[in-house]
Amino acid sequence: MSALVSVIIPVYNLENYIENCLNSIVNQTYNELEILCVDDGSSDRSAEIIRSFCEKDARVKYFYQENAGVSAARNLGLEKAAGEYIMFVDGDDYLHFKAVELFVNEIISYDCDMVCAKELYTPKTDEKMEPIDQFDNRVLSIPEMFDNRVNRCMGKAVWGKIIKMSVAKRFRFPLGIANGEDGYYIIMLLDSGIKVRYIDAILYYYLNRENSAVTSLFTIRKFSITYSFDYLCEHLKNSSNAFLKKYCLQYLFQTIFYNRTRAIGTDCEKEVLTESKKIGKKWIGELLRNKEISPVIKIMFTIFFYSRPIYELVRAIKDPTMFDFYKNRRKGNNAGEA
Repeated sequence: MSALVSVIIPVYNLENYIENCLNSIVNQTYNELEILCVDDGSSDRSAEIIRSFCEKDARVKYFYQENAGVSAARNLGLEKAAGEYIMFVDGDDYLHFKAVELFVNEIISYDCDMVCAKELYTPKTDEKMEPIDQFDNRVLSIPEMFDNRVNRCMGKAVWGKIIKMSVAKRFRFPLGIANGEDGYYIIMLLDSGIKVRYIDAILYYYLNRENSAVTSLFTIRKFSITYSFDYLCEHLKNSSNAFLKKYCLQYLFQTIFYNRTRAIGTDCEKEVLTESKKIGKKWIGELLRNKEISPVIKIMFTIFFYSRPIYELVRAIKDPTMFDFYKNRRKGNNAGEA
C-alpha cells in the first residue's frame, strides 16, 4: 500500500481560485491522498465549492473554523492530518500534475525529512505543464534554502515541499502572526536538525495576484513579520546552528528597516516606529556580537537603525522610484494631520 499524503489547504474567501487548486490535487498521478480544506470563516462561495468536491471525492475533507488566520487554519490541519507525509498548498495556488508522486518517491528513496522543489510565480491559473521525466536531485543545505540568487523564498515558505508527518508535527504555526508565519515554522524545523533534499523541477505554481509592495497599503498586520523573527531570535539564542542565528538577526533588522519605510504616512506609522525601536534595541547588541556577520554589515545596519533617512536614501539610490513613494506617503500623512 502506498504511503498516505495529507495535503493541508487553508481557505479564506477564495471562491475564484479554490476550484482550480483542488482540481490540480485530485487529478494527481499519486492517488493516496487526504485533502484537508480548512475554511477560515469564509463569507463567499468557498465552502460550497469545497463541499461539491467532497461529494465527488472522499479524499477531500472540509473543516470550518471562525476566522482566526492562516496559522490557526494550518494548525487545525496538522491536528486532523493522518498521513505519513504532509504538504501545504495555499488555496489560490496549484500543483504540477506529477508533484506528489515525485515528492513521495524522493522522500522515501532517500529517507530524508523534507523535500523542496522549484516554484513558478505566475499571474495565470492555467500554466502549461510539460511531463517531467528527468531532473536533477541532491541534498540541500540550509544556506542554499535562503540564497535569493537561487530561489525567492524556499526557506521562508511552507508550500512547494513535502515533510515527514513525524517531523511536521514537532512545531505549530505562531498564532497572531499574519506575515512571516511560514518562515517561523520552516526555520524551527530546520533548527531541529532535519535532512533536506531538492528536486530541480517546477512542481508548485504560485498565483501572483497581490498588488506590488510599493503600491499596496501597509497595515500593522504586515509588521507582524518583525515579531516572527523576534521570536525566532529568542529561540535561536541557544542554537548550535550559526547560519540560522546569523540569518534571523539580519533578516529581523531588514524587516525593521523596510517596515518603517513602508509605514510612512499610514495610520500605524507611530506604532511601527515605537515597536521597531523597542525590538531593534533589544537585538542590536546581539547583532554586533555575532562573529558570523561581517563588520561592513554591522556598521551599515547600525547606521540604518539609528538613522532612517540614511536607509531611505540608500534604498532610493538603488531604486529611484522610491523617491516618489516617500514623497507621496509624506504628503498623505501631512494631509491627514491638517
